[in-house]
Amino acid sequence: MRTIITLGIGFWMGRQLYINHDKRVARAREAKLKQRLIAFLKEKDPKQNQIEKQANQLLGN
Repeated sequence: MRTIITLGIGFWMGRQLYINHDKRVARAREAKLKQRLIAFLKEKDPKQNQIEKQANQLLGN
């Protein structure tokens, strides 16, 4: 009985670690993509006040 409970807790903890890691990786990718998008928009249109708004609109934030 203890073995099953220990395995269940271990599985749950491992899953939580993986989920948190996956979220961090996704946030890092999104931030990198947003930086690249902003750099591209600055290159094409130097209006600073609209760039951040366009980037958020394109990324769905």
